[in-house]
Amino acid sequence: MNASVSKPAVQSAVQSVAQGGAASAKTAMIPAATIPAATMAAGQPAGRYELSQHARRGAITLMALAAFVAGLAAAMWLASFFLYASLRVNPFHAGMWGWFDAARAWYAGGLPKEGRRIAGSALFGLLLAYGAPGAAAYVLWGPSGRRHLYGSARFASEAEIRAAGLL
Repeated sequence: MNASVSKPAVQSAVQSVAQGGAASAKTAMIPAATIPAATMAAGQPAGRYELSQHARRGAITLMALAAFVAGLAAAMWLASFFLYASLRVNPFHAGMWGWFDAARAWYAGGLPKEGRRIAGSALFGLLLAYGAPGAAAYVLWGPSGRRHLYGSARFASEAEIRAAGLL
């Protein structure tokens, strides 16, 4: 029986075994065409390239998680700040857990008429903590008001035709 295995896959498996490592099923199935030429030219095994890709994805995931946690901490502080300000208490004394304590007190029945205020401050804190960085990024890197050189063709208005002296 003739097994049809592509030549690059066999080469990567043979290279891995020749360098002293055992060829895993995953390493043997990666065609050499998907591995960058610089990695193959440097003599690095295919497994090392896979490891760097996994490390990169892991680092990106950790950065996204850290940004989410930092945004959540900022949202908690802002919610506490706005809740204390709406209650006419010095908002700089709110601290990090002021909103959380007020929400627990409302749930336990200690603040029966403050539910809207608590929910509103939480919503405003979340919008400010997560929306403001997104809006700032849009303002900095978003589309500008100027016309593009290519791909923005349109018909001229009558005022533009008259200004050009064509009418």
